[in-house]
Amino acid sequence: MNARVRVSTAEYIERIAERLQRVACAVFAGEISTVLDDPISQVFDLSLLKFRERDDLLDVFRSWSRRAGPGKRHDEFDMERAWERRCRRFYGERYDHRKNIVDWDYNTRLVQEGASVIHFRHFVQWRLTGIGFPVRESTYPEINRTLLTRSCGVTKEYVDINMLDHGCSVQSEGYWGDLLSGPYFTFGIEAEEPELFRVSNRQHVKNAVEVSEYNLAACVFEMRTGVPWKVVMGRQPGTGQDDAMYDADIINAWGSEDESFPPVPPGCCSQATENGENDENGGAPRKQLLWRDRSGSYAEYWKRLRVILTGPGDLEKVLTSRAIKLNNGGFDCITVGAWHALKLLPKLGTTARRRKGPGTAPGILIVEGAKYLVFMDKKTVANFTTKIGELATRAGFRPVPAKVPVKDANWTTTKPQKDFGTSAETSTPVEPGILCGVDDVHRVFVVT
Repeated sequence: MNARVRVSTAEYIERIAERLQRVACAVFAGEISTVLDDPISQVFDLSLLKFRERDDLLDVFRSWSRRAGPGKRHDEFDMERAWERRCRRFYGERYDHRKNIVDWDYNTRLVQEGASVIHFRHFVQWRLTGIGFPVRESTYPEINRTLLTRSCGVTKEYVDINMLDHGCSVQSEGYWGDLLSGPYFTFGIEAEEPELFRVSNRQHVKNAVEVSEYNLAACVFEMRTGVPWKVVMGRQPGTGQDDAMYDADIINAWGSEDESFPPVPPGCCSQATENGENDENGGAPRKQLLWRDRSGSYAEYWKRLRVILTGPGDLEKVLTSRAIKLNNGGFDCITVGAWHALKLLPKLGTTARRRKGPGTAPGILIVEGAKYLVFMDKKTVANFTTKIGELATRAGFRPVPAKVPVKDANWTTTKPQKDFGTSAETSTPVEPGILCGVDDVHRVFVVT
C-alpha cells in the first residue's frame, strides 16, 4: 500500500476501474450476457446489494479515474497534507518526536512479536510519508485514489440555546485508513520458502517488501495455473539473477504463444506445456507455457467460485436472511477481520455449512487476531484473543484442537527462531484455534 503511486500504476488503476464499472453497469442493468466473457461477472455476485449501495459502488469506481469527464480532471487531492493532518491529530504534542515513537513501536512491538523481517527504514518511511513499498528509485507523482474514502458529517455553524451544535450535512473525502501498524502483515511476514527469512550477521538478507512480492507472484501463479509455484532460491550457475526473479519474468511474460522467450531453467517452477516436450536444456520453452484459467480441469474451480458482496449495513440481517438460501445451506468459510470481530453474534453460526455426512467438510470460521497491532500491548492482545474465542463459541463454533508441531522439513539451522521471522516458528506449542505450520495470528474455528 502506497499513498502515492507512479504514473504507470495510476494508468493501470484507471483501466481496471473502467473495466469494473462496465461489468457492474451491465449486471445492474440486467445485461450480464454482454459481459460473460469477463471472469469478473462470473466470480462476483452483486445480487445482495441494494440500489443505494449499487450507486455507491459505481461512484467508487468512477472516483478511481483521474478525469471526471472529457478533458476535465478531478480536483487533485493533497495526500501529503491529509497524511500530515492525520499524524498531527494522532501524535498531538508529540508530533515533533514522531520518529522516536516510530522507533519505539518497531522495536517493542514488531520485533518482539517476530516480525523483524520488516525493515526499519521501510516501516519509518510508511509511518511518515505513506510509502510502504518503494520501487527502486521511482518517484510517485500520482495519488493512490483507491485509498480515498468519503465520510459524512455535520458542520458546526451555530449552537442553540441547549448548547447543541447545528449545521449542514457535508461529505468529506480523505484518507481514513491505518496509520500505525503498516501494510506488511498480509503478505510480508510469512512465506512457504524459508530461505526468504535467512539471517546473515544478525540481519535479514530479505525484507518484507521482497517477501510480499514473492507471495503475490505465487498467489497469481497458483490462481492462474492450479499448481504450486515451486521456486529454487539462490542463484543459477553462470547467471547473475535470482531464480525467483526469473520466475517472476515467466509470470509476466505468459501471453501470446507467438512470442519467443528464452528457455525456463529446470526446477524453477511448475510448468504446464502444450505438448510436454522440453528444450535441450531440460526446461520447457516459455513459448509453450499456457495459462489454464479458461480451459482445463482447474477452470472448473473458477466456475464454481462465488464472491458475494454485501453492503455496509446490518451484516447479521443480510447474511441470515438471504445468504443461506443462495448458498445451499451456508458458507464453506467465513473470514472476519480484527476490526469486525465484535460482530461474531450467535446468529452468524447459522450461516456456516453443516456436516451432512461422512466425507463432507463442515464450515469454518477464520478470525484475524491483534498480534501485530502496535497500539495494543500484550495484555490487551491476550484479552482480545480470549474474547474472540468466547464469541465464536457462542456462535456455534469450536476451535481447532491444540497440538505440538513437528519441526518443518526445511528446518536446517540451530539459530534462534526469532532470527527467522514468523514462518520458522515451528517448534513451540500451539494454542487452540491456531493451525500448525500456517500462522499464529488468525484463529480458526469449526462449526459444531
